[in-house]
Amino acid sequence: MNYTMCSFTVKPEKLKEVKRALTEFVLEIRRNEPRTFYLAFREASKCTFFTLMSFENEAAQRRHSQSQHMHRFVKKLLPGCAGKPRFTDLYQLASSKKQWVLEPAR
Repeated sequence: MNYTMCSFTVKPEKLKEVKRALTEFVLEIRRNEPRTFYLAFREASKCTFFTLMSFENEAAQRRHSQSQHMHRFVKKLLPGCAGKPRFTDLYQLASSKKQWVLEPAR
């Protein structure tokens, strides 16, 4: 399974706004993309965030990137960022647990 990590740093004065937007975004993913794996982290005592996401397939990733909730989130996020978000494609090499696997849709 492939993963994508995104990191972005937020202007301190926009921190509360961006945290609220991220929370709303994750709720929309839960509601509209139940098979999408999405985790959000904040670096301790900093304004830097990391998200880790994985999609069932390329079509699911495309739907995510074209969704209304994604567009709303980006519109709220970008003005609060200090610089551009950075995306990195990751491939799992090893894990202490079984890899997170999606069961086939029924």
